[in-house]
Amino acid sequence: MNIKFKHLTKRTITGLILGALFWISFLYLPSWFFSIVIITILVQIIIFEWTRLFNPHDFLFWIMLPLYPILPFALIIWMNHSCYRPLLFILFILVSAHDTGSYLIGTLFGKHYINPLISPGKTWEGFLGGYLFGIAGLWLALYELGDKKPIGFIFIFALIICITALLGDLFESWLKRRVNLKDSGDILPGHGGFLDRFDGIMFTVFFFYLLRDWLLHYFATIHC
Repeated sequence: MNIKFKHLTKRTITGLILGALFWISFLYLPSWFFSIVIITILVQIIIFEWTRLFNPHDFLFWIMLPLYPILPFALIIWMNHSCYRPLLFILFILVSAHDTGSYLIGTLFGKHYINPLISPGKTWEGFLGGYLFGIAGLWLALYELGDKKPIGFIFIFALIICITALLGDLFESWLKRRVNLKDSGDILPGHGGFLDRFDGIMFTVFFFYLLRDWLLHYFATIHC
């Protein structure tokens, strides 16, 4: 328990610092600056983390690279410079809340593992915690946007996004397990690499991009 507490403390401190820097660059600085941040993270992933998951001489290295991680980051950058940018705010809030809740509740109360062979740390208790945090995060995001939505929509939409984020997490975990890695990198104390932190976002951004026009229409406070 002591080791878990130390890891939780380290992860929390790192998360607060990185989270603050991330949100400051997204909310208060020009959109081009945030895109530079995203590009820098992508370059870090490709050079220092992707090469740990795949051998550059392996055919899969070049087959996977354009689709994952480059394409998801390209979609984030494109949306960041379009009228769909507010959708990124909802995406980041929801996935961040889900990740936080999953880790906290899973660490403290997790007993029933989702798939221990792929992701030894993921539990159903953690997913439920992430879902509850996701509901709260979506409600806060909509409140900030001044957009009131039925509670049923909040519950269903949060569930869809949390499931998508979980699939992204499990996919990245599978990539790591196939080469016997615990983390994609070690640049973020308590978190691992950037790929470990963006795995849920990288899957969820496809959902937001494909349904961007419907979402833009449904969230009445967002306009093109």
